[in-house]
Amino acid sequence: MADSVVPLPYVDFLTPPVPAGQQVPAVLIHGWASGSVYWEPLAKKLLDAGRPVWIIDLPGYHPGDLLPSDFEWTLDSAAASVGAILDARAQGPVHVVGHSMGGSVSLTLAAARPELVASLTLVGMAPVPQNQGFKEVLRSQLDQGFFDSGTIAKLMNAWYGELSGADMERLSTGFKVPFPVLSASALAAMTGVEPSVPGRVQAPLLVLAGTDDRVRPLGQMRAFVAESPQRQLKAISGAGHNVHWEKPQECAEALHEFWETSWPPPA
Repeated sequence: MADSVVPLPYVDFLTPPVPAGQQVPAVLIHGWASGSVYWEPLAKKLLDAGRPVWIIDLPGYHPGDLLPSDFEWTLDSAAASVGAILDARAQGPVHVVGHSMGGSVSLTLAAARPELVASLTLVGMAPVPQNQGFKEVLRSQLDQGFFDSGTIAKLMNAWYGELSGADMERLSTGFKVPFPVLSASALAAMTGVEPSVPGRVQAPLLVLAGTDDRVRPLGQMRAFVAESPQRQLKAISGAGHNVHWEKPQECAEALHEFWETSWPPPA
């Protein structure tokens, strides 16, 4: 990977209708088997408040993506891809927001490229071992070479709770990415970040959590935040794993408060 070309991810660059001054962009990074669609409610709230929003599709997740033949999907290579687009388009450090596996990519980026990250928000995520039941479900599907409809429905229910048929169709499109990408990113999600990564993050860090998250219990996230004074926790009552989808207004308010108090850093 060191000598190969790092592919630039697809990015939807969204500009607010009424910009609120020189705002630092919010860069949203999706989780495993997910995509840009589940960011839409939060992105609208941020745009309405005058914040530029960049929604990233990680390598291989955007329809029609063609990855280099020697590209190996890992947290490091995904973070390098995000870093490459920030090098190309950002005019300074940005506010990075990563959900679930996207949080692992975001942590990896913040540790490796601190100059790119003004702040870091982990949504529904703390870098602790995955739920064993979840890992067993993933391994069974990876072994059979495809994700069956029953397993997809089970996972979606754990992530979102009950969905309408239309929302199920829209939100499950992440399972339609090429299986080599889906399987490699699943392994990355299960493995998680290298143990030294969180301690190397210099940026202010917020964990944004739903109190009813069935994937990452709130206690795990509280314990992670308690390890450093640089970390904060905002718990959103009644929300689950996809707190940004379920409670976009509350999430937008928490993010703006965090950004306004953490950036720019004190002189």
